[in-house]
Amino acid sequence: MARKPTKPSPKLPSFFKVLQSDDFPRQLCLPPALMVHYSGPSHCKCALRGPTGKWWTVGLEEREDGFYFCEGWRRFVTDHSLKVGYFLVFDHQGGSKFDVTICNPMGCDKRRSIGNSVTVRPGKRPATAAAVEETSTGSIVFRSEHPCFIGILGKNQYRMNIPKELAVAEGLTGKERVLLKDPNGRSWNVKLRLDEKEHHGGRLLMTQGLVACWQANNISLGDTIVFELVERSEMKVHIFRTGARGNMRSVVLDASSRVKH
Repeated sequence: MARKPTKPSPKLPSFFKVLQSDDFPRQLCLPPALMVHYSGPSHCKCALRGPTGKWWTVGLEEREDGFYFCEGWRRFVTDHSLKVGYFLVFDHQGGSKFDVTICNPMGCDKRRSIGNSVTVRPGKRPATAAAVEETSTGSIVFRSEHPCFIGILGKNQYRMNIPKELAVAEGLTGKERVLLKDPNGRSWNVKLRLDEKEHHGGRLLMTQGLVACWQANNISLGDTIVFELVERSEMKVHIFRTGARGNMRSVVLDASSRVKH
């Protein structure tokens, strides 16, 4: 007798969280769409596996406005030195277990250091193609030999922060403008502004000219943009759109594919 074909096991969900408010060390709200797939108790202990493979126990609590990681979450934050601007990808492993990938504001896996991977040298960069790969959990891995960073279009669409570490390493802090190129080859001359306010730590912002790029590419609130610095004053723009139900795409940069420049 012929064997009946086995049904493929359903793909477990993952979700993406950007640490944006000063309240994140105390609690973390989980996306409602994720909890549709969660079959465990509403008040329980969850196991989070960090980048090193170590497990942390964190309490899950249901409230009127959603589910939260609470008890034990602060310890996870402290042990991983998490800060505002970091973003985390949670891959559900079934039951109450999650694998957590931690990325800094440049989109690099926190297990890896990019401090020595970028050396500023004059001259044109070699032309290399970027690669995009979707993992089994639905996350997107972006690979490039060029310095990259990730931005998410928020309510303030008139500016975008360039990570300070990248801006300094690549000599952008002394420039007035940068050229953005979209996937269709169209380009926009965007103004750079150094925000010297003490509490901002001298961050570099892209400002005038951004909105025209957003509008031409129909970039919407919540869309993820990878900025790939292909030359000293030129960035390619790679767009990853929010899902039809408003679910944010989980996009991370693969730091291991970078080469020294």
